[in-house]
Amino acid sequence: MKQYILTQFPWPWLPAAALVIFFLFFVGVVVFTSLKWRRPVYEKAAQIPLDEGTLHQEGDV
Repeated sequence: MKQYILTQFPWPWLPAAALVIFFLFFVGVVVFTSLKWRRPVYEKAAQIPLDEGTLHQEGDV
């Protein structure tokens, strides 16, 4: 069934082009996030609180 559908697909280059676009986008995001000049942004983001409630006291669960 899958082979029959693939034989009827009129643009065989389209999945390969989509894979190349995905790969280039993925590599771009990895490179962009690992650049040295982005480090202060991530250090600042690491300091934000994750909840808006009151601070937990010792003994609170």
